[in-house]
Amino acid sequence: MKSSLFYASILTALLSPLGGCTDETESALPAVTPVAERVFLNGAIYTADSGQHSVSAMAVSGDRILFLGSDKEAADWIGEFSKIIDLEGRRVLPGLHDAHVHPAGVIEVEDCNLDNQDVNLAELTDFITDCIQRLAVPEGDWLIVKQWNFAVNNKPASGLNTLRQSLDQASDKHPILLAGSDGHHNATNSAGLALATTPAGERIGLTSITLASTFAELAPYVGLDAQGEPNGEVHEDVPKLLGAGHGILGDVSALLPEAGQIPARFNSLGITSIFDAAFAPTPLSLYDALVEQGKLSLRVGLAQYYDPNSYKKADGTVDIAAIMVAARATQAKYSTVENIKADHLKYFVDGVIEGNPLSTPPTLPNAAQLNDYQQPVFNLDEASGDISLTGYVNPEGPACKAAFAKGIGELSRSDIAAFTAANGYHPAQCTRSSGVMFQSTETTHRFIEAAVANNLSVHFHAIGDRAVRTAVDAIAATPGGKAPTNRHSIAHAQLVHPDDIQRLAELKIPIAFTYAWAVRDFPYDTSVIPFIDRINSLADMYSADNY
Repeated sequence: MKSSLFYASILTALLSPLGGCTDETESALPAVTPVAERVFLNGAIYTADSGQHSVSAMAVSGDRILFLGSDKEAADWIGEFSKIIDLEGRRVLPGLHDAHVHPAGVIEVEDCNLDNQDVNLAELTDFITDCIQRLAVPEGDWLIVKQWNFAVNNKPASGLNTLRQSLDQASDKHPILLAGSDGHHNATNSAGLALATTPAGERIGLTSITLASTFAELAPYVGLDAQGEPNGEVHEDVPKLLGAGHGILGDVSALLPEAGQIPARFNSLGITSIFDAAFAPTPLSLYDALVEQGKLSLRVGLAQYYDPNSYKKADGTVDIAAIMVAARATQAKYSTVENIKADHLKYFVDGVIEGNPLSTPPTLPNAAQLNDYQQPVFNLDEASGDISLTGYVNPEGPACKAAFAKGIGELSRSDIAAFTAANGYHPAQCTRSSGVMFQSTETTHRFIEAAVANNLSVHFHAIGDRAVRTAVDAIAATPGGKAPTNRHSIAHAQLVHPDDIQRLAELKIPIAFTYAWAVRDFPYDTSVIPFIDRINSLADMYSADNY
């Protein structure tokens, strides 16, 4: 997507005289000013040049700005069929371009929406109970709770210590999905966990037993309680296994009549183009509805997303050729649609970098790191719900070595209780983890090679420093050409090793940052920084020496 800097450069250039001929013969000819299709007068038009100048008039034909200057000078551009727009003093800005967004999330319909409000587990129970009654959800049907803020919405209260307990108290007859506002963190109740189904169609549920066997690959994305049972946290694609679908999209058919809210919302903010960062092609999409309704007042770039796990062959490898066939079909579908381009693919290298300090044991982040995550020990003040950092687990210490000797997964409840009482932390915290890569490095390289061969660019989701390095390696291994910016891009790049910062610059890779480092959000930062940096207390989270 073109940034506002692109338009700023155009506007800056147009502030220079439009003539400039040096040939004496040509300069002797009378100047001929072309006629503009549209002329804007009496405005405050921001040019975005180095002097931050504003002018009152602008002449435009097609998608090109022909003139910027005064109302008097603009008169030369007005012809018999020119459309004149009186701005009545209003401000005109270069278009704003959202380089990474999930547009369906802006649609408001009658549903259950937390809207990121801060509630504890008891208040969460009451909120969901009200939703079930208000929406008259039939027993057995999923209730999707949108815009759940995982960083602030899981504080214990009124004897409720886990998300699963809170949701179970709201209902044991409805499977419930708390859909995180980031699209990655989710939670469910016992009724939802019971719906986990194998690829063969056998419903066996998510339990400590199935997570150690059939669903072992999902273990990094499922939070556990002190007894090793799921505590309700089900991140990334686990809800699909339960039949809950995607929390942001929900029921797409219900959103189609309201698709017009997408351009209306973005246009109201001055946004004129968007990059849909994970577009899942369907027989009828929200964009098809916008085109049919004549409401697509945005330029749209689509990063098509095809889940590689849905394209696994019998030998376990990903059928990338099949993905490319589907992607080219979607690209062709939109090639004749004005204002839509489907020339990118979305590829997830890893997950997310937030853990849950309020669970026992604390849930580790799963984003792919170069180093192991720390295992912080937190203390919960049951009266206030606040937490403090009391230290870190030493996986090489005698307590952990004794636990490993017995087999951490084999410890009984009484063993776990005794270990926790003696050491002040749960034995599961003796384990090490550097996060998870969604696909192998070899698959990642094959994917981008196939994309380039099919004239498609790749938008990589990469959050941890190991994931970012993997994406950079893959981009570096493909022909880059001599374009001002790389055709491939990276989303989030929340943690980047210093060695890779220089490589990003050299390869001219555009990044749609997660700006967590730009602001201080104490509850959120508590879910990230102590798991990466070994700090003395939560007050030390913002030390300049931290990684």
